[in-house]
Amino acid sequence: MHDDNLSNWNPNVLNSSPLFKPLRALQPFMDQHQQAWPRLEDYQKLLRQNVPKLRSDFGSPLKFVAQGGKPVAIEDQYEARIYLKGEIQTRLKNWHDFFQVLVWCTFPKTKVSLNYLHYTESQTRAKDKTINCNRGPLENTIALFDECGSIIVSCEEELLNLIRNFKWKKLFIEHSKILDKHLRCFVFGHAMYDKALNPYIGMTSPAVLLLVEPDYFLAPLSTQLEIADQRVAELFNSKTAITSPKDLQPFPLLGMPGWYNGHQTEAFYSNTRYFRMSRGQK
Repeated sequence: MHDDNLSNWNPNVLNSSPLFKPLRALQPFMDQHQQAWPRLEDYQKLLRQNVPKLRSDFGSPLKFVAQGGKPVAIEDQYEARIYLKGEIQTRLKNWHDFFQVLVWCTFPKTKVSLNYLHYTESQTRAKDKTINCNRGPLENTIALFDECGSIIVSCEEELLNLIRNFKWKKLFIEHSKILDKHLRCFVFGHAMYDKALNPYIGMTSPAVLLLVEPDYFLAPLSTQLEIADQRVAELFNSKTAITSPKDLQPFPLLGMPGWYNGHQTEAFYSNTRYFRMSRGQK
């Protein structure tokens, strides 16, 4: 838990790294809270302003509420409360939950889709097993993407294939000048945003790769994010396109040009403990 003072609360955090770019449309909210952490009512107002009619797949209007105690029934669990009651349990003065709020405002369709899958999969398990039984591959995938995932969008299949084939030097060095025009990496997972407060070598995100038309990049960032949100929600809703962690592509976030303090020399990209090779390359 963080103290309510400027040494921990940073209203300028969204401008501290290109990694936070998907959230920067919410900077006016940050500007309104220069001196202290936002309150639950502030978060709720932000959600209403950005996604006024947002509901769970069950039809419950969504709202941020204080974190409850340990659940004693399945319907009291975190994801179940969102799905059934629209209650997103949120800790105050907490970066992890703060970024969760901002992601709900930025990628609402994907968040609703993931919540629906979380709930339905847990219900399927509960029919035959205890509440504490192990999650299956789909649930593990949902949780992984929800916490740490990214959405990589490109109009060049070649660039996406370089990612799939772990060709990091070719992607980040040889194609560095065209990445800004032909590829976007949108961080989705709130836990990854939390980690980005103190970035470290090793930050790797399980990513969904999307191929788009070239004119996608001519659209405003808000439109790009809306399209990416819709596309990813559809992929998860299909229950066939993404079913296990293997369907997500590991992506070393700090390889993106300008995302690691400018110290991105060829030697930096030669660190194979971070820029790992595929199993077939070893």
